Amino acid sequence: MTPDPVAAVDALAAARQPYLIGIRHHSPMLACAVPRLLDELQPDLILLELPADLESWLPWLGAADLVAPVALAATRRDGRGMVFYPYADFSPELAAVRWAREHDVRVEAFDLPVSLAVGDSPRSRTRLAPDSPTPLTEALQRGVNAEDADELWDRAVEARAPGAEPEAIRRAALAVGWSLRFEQSTWGSVSPSDMARETWMRVRLHAAITSGAERPAAVVGAYHASALLEPGIGREPKWPKPADVITSLVPYTFELLDSRTGYPAGIRDPEWQEAVWRSNGLPNGIGHRATGAVVRVCRELRKQGHAAGVPDAREAVRVATDLARLRDLPAPGRRELVEALQTTLAQAEPLGRGRAVAAAMQRVLIGTRRGRLAPGTPRSGLGPHVEALLAELRLPGPDAPYPVEIRLNPLRSDLDRRRHITIQQLRVCEVPYAVPISVDEELITGLWVLSWRPATAATLELVGTRGVTLAQAAEGTLRARLARASGATARAHLETLRLAAECALADLARERLHALEATLPHQATLPELVEGLELCDRLARGHIPGLRLTSDEVDGVVPTLVAAAVGAVEGLRGSDSLDDTVALLAVAQHIPRETIRLRAGLEALERDGSPLMQGAAGAVRVLTGHLDADAFGARLASWLHTPDQRTLARRLAGALSIAAPLLEAAPNSIGPLIQGVAALEDRTFLTRLPALREGFEVLSPAARQRFLHAVRPTLQPGFDLRLVHSPDLLARWAAADVHGREALLALLPGALDAAP
Repeated sequence: MTPDPVAAVDALAAARQPYLIGIRHHSPMLACAVPRLLDELQPDLILLELPADLESWLPWLGAADLVAPVALAATRRDGRGMVFYPYADFSPELAAVRWAREHDVRVEAFDLPVSLAVGDSPRSRTRLAPDSPTPLTEALQRGVNAEDADELWDRAVEARAPGAEPEAIRRAALAVGWSLRFEQSTWGSVSPSDMARETWMRVRLHAAITSGAERPAAVVGAYHASALLEPGIGREPKWPKPADVITSLVPYTFELLDSRTGYPAGIRDPEWQEAVWRSNGLPNGIGHRATGAVVRVCRELRKQGHAAGVPDAREAVRVATDLARLRDLPAPGRRELVEALQTTLAQAEPLGRGRAVAAAMQRVLIGTRRGRLAPGTPRSGLGPHVEALLAELRLPGPDAPYPVEIRLNPLRSDLDRRRHITIQQLRVCEVPYAVPISVDEELITGLWVLSWRPATAATLELVGTRGVTLAQAAEGTLRARLARASGATARAHLETLRLAAECALADLARERLHALEATLPHQATLPELVEGLELCDRLARGHIPGLRLTSDEVDGVVPTLVAAAVGAVEGLRGSDSLDDTVALLAVAQHIPRETIRLRAGLEALERDGSPLMQGAAGAVRVLTGHLDADAFGARLASWLHTPDQRTLARRLAGALSIAAPLLEAAPNSIGPLIQGVAALEDRTFLTRLPALREGFEVLSPAARQRFLHAVRPTLQPGFDLRLVHSPDLLARWAAADVHGREALLALLPGALDAAP
């Protein structure tokens, strides 16, 4: 690359094989200039910077009835690597596609296919390392008074282009792109992703010229323009095996097109950019659109209860116009408009009225415009089915501009039940639509936020390969997920059964229920067996809104799981996991108390198990009526004299992990332990304090408060029950108190006799 910018830009502008139109992906002034540039050139082929595997969508992208913004989407068939290529009316690429349709000129997508570079997007490529020098960028920013790199294009091209000739706009864009590329090549390094894409584009360009294209025009990012003129096509690399990719054309929104809130290669304030495009790039038209934007901002402020009348609007327009004159601009740009609104309307209140002005500007300048596909655009059968289903259930669909909060109670309302099932089916298909805000543990009642996004439509196109209805797609997704699970584990069987029930997939749920009977006894841990029992109980009681099975269907499985759970209890002797203590309690609650095998297993655990299991088994025996509460209380107190403090801590942890139901069933069982602690001498108590506190750490904050409330009657009035500090810190404080007391008594015998 020549270091002379004038010579470099002259060479780029003079090239005709191909004719280079360097663009930014969203540029209203270039979108206005592109049709006029193409009218003058009359190309016989347009090469568009777009992945080659999206070319089949170009006729639908350029359709006369299409309403922008829209986006081309692509993703792997396995759901990974989704990318979007959004287009608005002010996108130069869309202007080129529309011109080609009107003039019957072929358009070729000649960028690297997504199938060879899944995950690559227009702004996913590294430019410069954080510590690399950027002299050209800094010089350009100073020259056009740009605050940051994102604003450079706006100040160097967009703000100075109104009223200019199309060729001048083209040269300005090529100059900015060449500067960034020269800086990258000189002080940094071009990313491998860019190099691969440019190699692919040069190969396709050479093939097009060889096949007879006499006047090809390349509409590419200005950054890549100079790379297309490198001599020779270079050695084509060995490309990886193409991935299986699903592509689609989906509606898009201005909120996502804004670079601060959505697409990273977007442009700031797309509604304003749309207004500039509609003015055809003429200074008078842009001034008129700026006035309209100011009036709408004032209207939004009045809706919020703030004063903003005609004098305020007139002053804002005057300031924007004067700023443009002072900066030698042909018309107010985005920056002039924003500064004028902030100056005249915010009234120097950044946290008060300023926030209201910012909210009004966001609504007016970013906008809520949503795209619409042309009639007849190919779509999977699943997309229209879901849209119709959401409309039937009165849930937000493609036309809803904002997210909607909705509270569901599916066990009391049939409409809410159908909504709940639909939401669960969408979540199983990993369709981004519903976000839980405040939902109970079993997903029965709660608050959801629902919003239709471009990713919603694109993902529906992907999962549409698994069915033409949402239920079919959900079932296909679950079966595929189960097939991918390593060895179809017990966890996979449980999860599939639960999700099938929540999605009202009765056949799949019954199939998985029978699979539980065959697989869980041989594969599952005790917590998983308990989870299976609880899931069967919920299905039989109808506590899963999507599906209720008959007692006969569930009862055929439960005995097998019960037998396996009892057998698993006998294998817990060496366990030191609190999850196993909770599972032990659940087993006792799900199995009749008179089960001889369970009783023997609990006795063996209390006698020969690990310290944690000894404590837990004793508490469970009290709950099941196999052990007297007073006898267990005496046993708790006796543990205080255990020489090994670790054993003391784990025994207490095992017993207290079941403290809540234990205190409800036998509130006096903890009394001997409290009395035993109170009777300990100070030194003995201090040595056991860390173990005592460690044992109580198993309690959650809520369970701890319930426990303290239960034992309060046995304590002295006014006893401080706050547990804020760590046990080690408390032990050190208490030891210091004891040492201080002994030192005082050694110096002054009898000094504490008169102490109250």
